[in-house]
Amino acid sequence: MSNLKLNIALSCSVLALAFSGFNVIQTKLATSPVATHVYQSPTQQPHYNATQYTQGTQISTDESEQIAQLMARINKLETRLQALSMEKSDLLSEQAPDEFESLIFSLIEKREQQKIDEMKAENPIYGFYEDLPEDYEMRIKTDPEYASQISNDLKQKILNNSLPAAERLAAMSQLQMNMFMLNRNELEQYDYQAVESILNMTHNMSDEKLRLQALELVSRTPIVDERLSQSFVKMLEQEPNDYVKSLAAEGLMSQYFQSGADPKQQQRIAQDLLSLYENASDPKVKAILKNLMGDERMLEELKRQSNG
Repeated sequence: MSNLKLNIALSCSVLALAFSGFNVIQTKLATSPVATHVYQSPTQQPHYNATQYTQGTQISTDESEQIAQLMARINKLETRLQALSMEKSDLLSEQAPDEFESLIFSLIEKREQQKIDEMKAENPIYGFYEDLPEDYEMRIKTDPEYASQISNDLKQKILNNSLPAAERLAAMSQLQMNMFMLNRNELEQYDYQAVESILNMTHNMSDEKLRLQALELVSRTPIVDERLSQSFVKMLEQEPNDYVKSLAAEGLMSQYFQSGADPKQQQRIAQDLLSLYENASDPKVKAILKNLMGDERMLEELKRQSNG
């Protein structure tokens, strides 16, 4: 910035001197006896003698010296201005590549962050993924203490009613992801208490989009529990939203298939499915269940299982 100010000052000085020199030349020529003599009529010429011409010649010489001095000063200022301009140009040529590269990286980083923010706003329960360290998956798989600590922290977030719903759902989603990373069907921290906490949260949620995402997580849980099965039955019977009904049906069918290791529990779930299919007051429930079963073979299997 100081170089720019200096350049401007020098430019102004050059222009001022140039105008000053021009004015001196113009003024002197206009008042000079030589100039007067040049423009006077022939009838006046005999009145001038040799002395007048000698004085005019002397004045003309003085003017030339002044003009020469002014031109010399202008030339010096122009030379200095050119030198400073070249110095500034060299400085810019050295700095420009680094500054340009820094600007490009800054714009790229800003754009990437904007995309991340947009993704988090659109799907907040999976926004946590962008904030994970690069070695997260490897540490979860190779460091049991780290995996346990992370999972414990996530469960505490899930159970914390004072946290925003989106943050609790994100914790539930991350906990489920940890379980899949470890290639397990169950995880100590991913229990019925955690699932119930999310399910209860949906009863008072005003954000319908988040509510549906929460129910999607619950319907796909690997946890098998009689209380969870009854929650799905209740949703099928009472929920006015058809999509939520379909999620509840998927959850109940998932409970049935995952309860194979417990014949009594599988029998109870089969009985619930048959009862809903045959006796539901809402015909949509039967249509949803029929669509999930696919064909009559599944219906026959449920009948056999319900009879023990």
